[in-house]
Formats: sequence, structure tokens, C-alpha cells
Amino acid sequence: MWTKDYSVRLSVFFTRLFFVILGLGVLFVPRLVRLFVYYSGKESWLSIALPAAFYLCVPLAGVVLWSLERLLAGLSRGEIFTGENILHLRRISWCCFGVAGVCLGFTLCFFPFLLVSAAAAFMGLILRVIKNVFQQAMALKEENDYTI
Repeated sequence: MWTKDYSVRLSVFFTRLFFVILGLGVLFVPRLVRLFVYYSGKESWLSIALPAAFYLCVPLAGVVLWSLERLLAGLSRGEIFTGENILHLRRISWCCFGVAGVCLGFTLCFFPFLLVSAAAAFMGLILRVIKNVFQQAMALKEENDYTI
């Protein structure tokens, strides 16, 4: 039977898997980009621009994954509408906006970054809305806790 505990465990597994993938990306992106540039016939300066965009986004992605890990840890303890979870959601949303900005800047180099930028900005917006819902729920929870 599928439970919320299994769902949280699965989310933790995928968060850690993406940590590993991010680490592998740090190691292998330059080689992969060179292969892409070579076989696609793109300009050789993309071998510098594409990894630069990736490496500028790596710290933001790391913060997102770390914040997701902390958020899931709180959820597994039953701590849902807390200030700490709201902070994690806020941090993740700002990182998404940061990735959107980096990718928007690199759109001049490689137009498909516009799609990545739009997707990251949209995700940031969704997370801001969820953060605001959590904030309102926390206020209601606190109000109910003080009601006799």
C-alpha cells in the first residue's frame, strides 16, 4: 500500500539522485558540450558559453536540492506549516528566479536558453504562490493554537 511516508522517501531518493547527477554534470559538462558542438556543427565559442551558463547555475541548483532535502526532512517529521519550511520554499523560488536570470542572459548566445529561462521563472512563480499559501496556513494554525 502506497503511503505518504513512501512518497516522502521517493522524493528524498530523487533529490539525492539529482545531487549525484549535478556532481556528474560538474565533471562531464565541458566534454558533453564539446561533443554537442562538434556533432551539431554549432559555433566553437559555444563550447565556452554553454558550460559557463551551467556552472553559474550549479550553486543555485545545489541550494535548491539542499533546501528540498531539508523541506522533506521536516515533512517526514510531521512539521508542515512552519517558518523553516516557508524559508526553504522562499529560498527555492529565489534560486529558480536566479536560474531564469542567468539563462535569460545566455539567450543571446544560445536561443533555447529562453525556454529554460521561462520554465525556471514559471517554477519560481509557482513556488512563491505555494510559499504564500504555507504562510497563510501557518498564520491560521497559530491563531487556532491560541484559541481555547
